[in-house]
Amino acid sequence: MQEIKTLSQFNKLKANPLLIIDFYATWCGPCKVISPAFDRLANPHESSPSIIFAKVDVDKAKDVAQTCGITAMPTFQVFKNGSKVDEVKGADVQQLTTKIGYYTAAAAKENTGQGASSTSGLKSKKADSTAGPGSLRSLIDIDAAKLFNNSNLSSARNIASPPPAGYAVASASGARLLIHLPFTQAVSASHLHISIAKDSLSNAPSRIQVGTNVPVRVTKSPEGVESNDLDLESLTKAENTQAFNVFSDEYVDGKAELKLKTSKFTAIKSLTIRVDANLSGDEKTISKIGTMDIIGSKV
Repeated sequence: MQEIKTLSQFNKLKANPLLIIDFYATWCGPCKVISPAFDRLANPHESSPSIIFAKVDVDKAKDVAQTCGITAMPTFQVFKNGSKVDEVKGADVQQLTTKIGYYTAAAAKENTGQGASSTSGLKSKKADSTAGPGSLRSLIDIDAAKLFNNSNLSSARNIASPPPAGYAVASASGARLLIHLPFTQAVSASHLHISIAKDSLSNAPSRIQVGTNVPVRVTKSPEGVESNDLDLESLTKAENTQAFNVFSDEYVDGKAELKLKTSKFTAIKSLTIRVDANLSGDEKTISKIGTMDIIGSKV
């Protein structure tokens, strides 16, 4: 287990195929509780040259903590080949164990297959990319997705394939907005990632409810005009729901991460997300979401 004390040491280590860091503080009670579990998960990889476990005392290496955007302890971050790919906030042993197990297994498989042909290597990477937690954007059924009280420029397609500028979705009037996202197959969702539209912190969602498997009835008129029964109260029909209050300091670098309860979001067919308020505190101010991503895995 390495102790990262300087920014240059961090920059050197993060270039490894896999680096997993425990950001802690000596005065932090939850950090002390989960530290033995982190050590236990690191022990099998002590001799690995490509899988590195490290710790950062945020009070002694403030520049490293600031560079990594650490706002709470403990926080665990995962880096692959220089890029941050995942994060766990809080002393959640189950989530930490699951993610470390996934990333270390994938890294070991990649290293084992380095001597194989380039074609088989590509197949292996493709298989790994769908094996564990990752973005579920590609599994959104865009044609069946629905929005309610949305602006003309909003679309489910902007969620599945975020635009290079502007925003993915915004409400048409007032703060409330409903987003219904069915998937092409059953998934288990673990996190909802939301970023704010550029220079629009006051429009960022502050109160959000997420529901599963809301039924939506679609009908067509004799003229072929399609309509559905989706409205702002559709969440009452959800199998499970979870509510979030998101404060301005939780939008770290413009991004907030909402953790979904495993017991409620396993093997689901759709997510329905309702924004009830934004950081302006004014119910007449429209809500804007720069990008949205659902993190999870196929079932």
